[in-house]
Amino acid sequence: MIENYTIDEFGVIHQIESKPMVYDKEYLSYYEDLSDRTIKLGYQRMGWILGSLQRIPQSVLEIGYGTGTFVEAAHITGVEKCVGCDITRYPLPEGVQFMDWRQSLAQRWDVVAMFDVLEHIPDLSFLGELKTDYLAVAVPYCRWHELGDDWFRDWRMRLPDEHLHHFDMRSLRRLLAHHQYVCLEMNTFEDGIRLREGETGPNILSGLFRRP
Repeated sequence: MIENYTIDEFGVIHQIESKPMVYDKEYLSYYEDLSDRTIKLGYQRMGWILGSLQRIPQSVLEIGYGTGTFVEAAHITGVEKCVGCDITRYPLPEGVQFMDWRQSLAQRWDVVAMFDVLEHIPDLSFLGELKTDYLAVAVPYCRWHELGDDWFRDWRMRLPDEHLHHFDMRSLRRLLAHHQYVCLEMNTFEDGIRLREGETGPNILSGLFRRP
């Protein structure tokens, strides 16, 4: 493993020392410039959840909602309670409520979604505090176990100080099993939209988990 990274008992790779990131409007502007893609992703993600659950959830919390495209898709779909939680109070679509971190952890949810978020949060122990029936996540697909240090060092999604944790299928499943989540499905369907020209996947790992 390369310098300043370590692997835990679940197989998750963590950056050891990091500088705090600022997630402000300037950071978000990168995703606003990709608005067509993020809108497609929002609806694609909602369709994936609907197809897996075979019903419309009653409540959806999106942690790290960013531009709000997924939680907007949930609202349009007919989810009764749609809530966004983020470290900055970015504008939310009409009909979607903002909730801060502590409030969101205190309430119970039908579905909690974290797309491109889990890798940013310094302390992952909050996963044990979530009160949710289902958890949907998308993270960069780290292939260090297959391809080794040289690949990891040059991987465009490593992003030191921004992406603090790195997962593959096995390590994500094991980490969430530790917090009593049962894996229902894992796939790389987002690659259909998100792979760059000339890039080969898998690159984005999506998973849906149930918490009995």
